[in-house]
Amino acid sequence: MRKLLIMALLLATPAAACDPEEMDRALSEICTAAATVAQEAVEAAQPLAQSGERTAMQAQLDRVRTLCIDGDPAVAASEAARLARFAGRIEARADTPRPASF
Repeated sequence: MRKLLIMALLLATPAAACDPEEMDRALSEICTAAATVAQEAVEAAQPLAQSGERTAMQAQLDRVRTLCIDGDPAVAASEAARLARFAGRIEARADTPRPASF
């Protein structure tokens, strides 16, 4: 009976909510880290990229940064990963110059 009473008290107690400011800070850190890694990948691929690819990578990097600041950090992190992959494909094809695509 005592265990049942304790469980009832615990269930009736409202759960402690997560701190929204702390969650925003954590998401911002994740987003910033993803954007930094994508920027490093873009910088490494720039010398090997064709002019249209350079423009596309820079535009995508700007989009990632904008999403980190004003948009959805989860979408920004996903886009940053796609951008880093794209840059990696450019680096991988260094022997064969052909345009990559997103």
